Amino acid sequence: MLTLQMIRIMNKIWVQEGLDMRMVIFRCFSTGRGRGMVEMIPNAETLRKIQVEHGVTGSFKDRPLADWLQKHNPGEDEYEKAVENFIYSCAGCCVATYVLGICDRHNDNIMLKTTGHMFHIDFGRFLGHAQMFGNIKRDRAPFVFTSDMAYVINGGDKPSSRFHDFVDLCCQAYNLIRKHTHLFLNLLGLMLSCGIPELSDLEDLKYVYDALRPQDSEADATTYFTRWRGWKGRRERGAEPAGGRC
Repeated sequence: MLTLQMIRIMNKIWVQEGLDMRMVIFRCFSTGRGRGMVEMIPNAETLRKIQVEHGVTGSFKDRPLADWLQKHNPGEDEYEKAVENFIYSCAGCCVATYVLGICDRHNDNIMLKTTGHMFHIDFGRFLGHAQMFGNIKRDRAPFVFTSDMAYVINGGDKPSSRFHDFVDLCCQAYNLIRKHTHLFLNLLGLMLSCGIPELSDLEDLKYVYDALRPQDSEADATTYFTRWRGWKGRRERGAEPAGGRC
């Protein structure tokens, strides 16, 4: 519930600033310890189910998401609208999961609507508290961005200008949230005594502070945010975003 509330606030900030990230935010209500109700989102599948339609190696291919969207949006205009929804919602998810340190991000915890809207589910681990295999964190990347997502955005396996636009969109959304760093720290701080294992001391709040980097200029924070391996590799293949910040 808390994670969804934080994402809902992020979405309100974006919308108020004239940036509609096409976020899917479902309702969740606790009725007791370990019990509650979660809203069902129709016309949506997990990425795993979409990928296995391409066989047992579907998770290692680039086309499954694009082909699935094409199947449900056969018209050219329909498909372009679905891709646009995907670009915006994927960018919103990248920023939200990064800021809140949402872990355990695998293809059963990410879903896609037939309209192209991507969204995350299952927020049992956040603020960087990843599952561990010995001394190794299961979630080593700050957010999930895969080659099949890039395939949808680029319209193929080669970099395109739409990828530049996607990265700039992520940066714009990220910097809008940074302006409200103290709001998120104060709201999360109110929950320190609520018994959430991942939110129990000031170090957990520091995770969000470090992610939002309020002490940095907008340019410096943007450079930090776009340094990650998945985007860096695409820059090396000529897909540097506008402004040369990736």
